[in-house]
Amino acid sequence: MKILVVKNDILIGTLKENDIGIISFDYLQDINTIQYLIGLKDKTNTSNKLFPVFENLLPEHEQLELIKAKYKIKRRIDLLLYLENIHGSFEFYRENEFSKITNRKSESFIYSAVKEDVLDNKYIFPNILSDYELDIPNDKLYPAGLTGSKVMGISGFQYKFSVTKDELLKKISFCNEKNSSYIMKPYNLHYSRFTPKNKDSIYIPYLLINEHIFMTLARDFGFDIPYNAIIRHNEDYHYIIKRYDRYHGLKIDHHEVLTLLNKASAAKYDVSCKDMMDMVLNYLNNDEMLQLFRFIVFSIVIAHGDLHAKNISLIYKSNSINEDNMELAPYYDISTVRIYKDVQKNDIGMAIKNKNKEITLDDLLWLADIAKIDRTTAKEVIKNISYKFIIEFKIYIHRLPQEIKILPVYRKRSIYNYFDTLEKVFNKFYNERCKYIRQYLFTDAPDVNNSIWE
Repeated sequence: MKILVVKNDILIGTLKENDIGIISFDYLQDINTIQYLIGLKDKTNTSNKLFPVFENLLPEHEQLELIKAKYKIKRRIDLLLYLENIHGSFEFYRENEFSKITNRKSESFIYSAVKEDVLDNKYIFPNILSDYELDIPNDKLYPAGLTGSKVMGISGFQYKFSVTKDELLKKISFCNEKNSSYIMKPYNLHYSRFTPKNKDSIYIPYLLINEHIFMTLARDFGFDIPYNAIIRHNEDYHYIIKRYDRYHGLKIDHHEVLTLLNKASAAKYDVSCKDMMDMVLNYLNNDEMLQLFRFIVFSIVIAHGDLHAKNISLIYKSNSINEDNMELAPYYDISTVRIYKDVQKNDIGMAIKNKNKEITLDDLLWLADIAKIDRTTAKEVIKNISYKFIIEFKIYIHRLPQEIKILPVYRKRSIYNYFDTLEKVFNKFYNERCKYIRQYLFTDAPDVNNSIWE
């Protein structure tokens, strides 16, 4: 048995896995070398592992185990047949399924020409869908098998699925179609609930409020961010985000940095910022390199400690099957880890000079050299982002409704139910990041209580 691989509505090759676990991928005879996939540069490719360009499409950890158990999967390649929200335009079929599909041909488009329409990110913060009905059963929101285990980071442990957002009926519903434009991340029951004196549980409350805040902050700092929103359900909030690889039913491919380096998911924290910069220099122009450097600085300032090589992607400049030029994709999965005790408190997941925290101005200027960015320009970028954060961040906390500000964040494993409010937690985070900026980046940065950018 073999699996047929479709990209941009074109059948490009076949995946096979033999009885001893050797995986092979063969291109069809009429596929040109310009259409070859990342890391698969021969007509026939073999490996004892699933190729990274496919492996990085899979969900991680418990979500992957759920798929294996539900469909009784034994062969690794069979996992690809059961993915609900695949990156870009990839599709996978059994031979008998593909034979029933009529020939399709995608309409072509240039990504930069449609990006504003795709992102649709002019929402007003906070974007709370209080007038929407949540039409999703509990067993989809909270499937059995997703438990609260100890984690290094947080993004890979976030369960997600496709939804539709009906603006006329004001309803959000589960969608099992492959062309859905929205993805939902429900809050994790195990992570969100405080269990005192339980040393084996993990407590990450209001993660999706966290993400909505920092995705919006990134948008307002000038980064490409898709539409996103939160919706209350019981004691916490779910999160929905618009896909940036869909345009009126058409699809466009993108690759994570990890895939471009031909590495598998397990290596996502092993890739350094230098590794990434060295690689993307082959694809990005000077302006894009500067924008990527800006995002690294932004991430360090907010302590986006879970930023790793699967959280930054490049997207093709068009959806043509022959397109091989790429640009920076919109950003996603942005949050701070500094407000949580049960994850590593790094300032960034991708190391800079073998460091994941206490990154200095000199460290960032060293990285600017790697990215071929003039040091004067780089220092101005670092200063602007640092000062803008100091002056503006508390505005976002102020704009939150009172029902969010007063949400309780319990102190881990206390014998008493002591808690701080979410507002207090974010204010403490803000003061700590301002202290970091003054200690490691600019000693003369504005005082945290100043209201004017000096």
